[in-house]
Amino acid sequence: MPRIKTFYDELGVARNANAAAIKHAFKEIAKIYHPDKNPPEKQRWAHEQMSRFNFIVETLLDPATRREYDDLVKKYEEMPILSRPQRPRREQNAIESEYAQVSVEILNLAGKYSNCRLKMMIGAIVGGIAAVMHLTAYFVPADIFQDFNITFAFTYFFTLIGGVMLIIGLADYLGRGQYRKRIHELEQRRSQLRARMYEVFAAD
Repeated sequence: MPRIKTFYDELGVARNANAAAIKHAFKEIAKIYHPDKNPPEKQRWAHEQMSRFNFIVETLLDPATRREYDDLVKKYEEMPILSRPQRPRREQNAIESEYAQVSVEILNLAGKYSNCRLKMMIGAIVGGIAAVMHLTAYFVPADIFQDFNITFAFTYFFTLIGGVMLIIGLADYLGRGQYRKRIHELEQRRSQLRARMYEVFAAD
């Protein structure tokens, strides 16, 4: 069976190219397709091209997804051309859009999961310092704090900020089990979408 056009062909690198070669090829491609390099009337086209190449590079730089893709390419090269999958461009765009949305949601949840302790620590520090300043302003002689009302407003404000951050961090910490579960579900969905994207890319 004839070889098919692959991600490697689109980047202009060999199928055994290393990460450095792939990154270099992507930089050269970005000089052509990046939105900043194109006029206003070509912005949509440029964004679509860069989105596609970002996906290609993301796939090839990750050993696991690269292995999945290479296996699929091998499968399709052993398959008769007429039996290779085809898909309307509108449907493909919808798949790519959902893939991007799922990826963003994973990043957001991962950020909440990993930063919960940091939020609690910052909230406790900010709130604690503000509370100490508030008590200091309350008990020391008034002539030390010339503008008593401004001092109290300042400390109340930062105590509130610290408390809010502490509550948000605590809520994220208590919900970490749900975050892990949701991230796992999204990772599975992204894997399914990635496989569907491979099908069309590999069959081009």
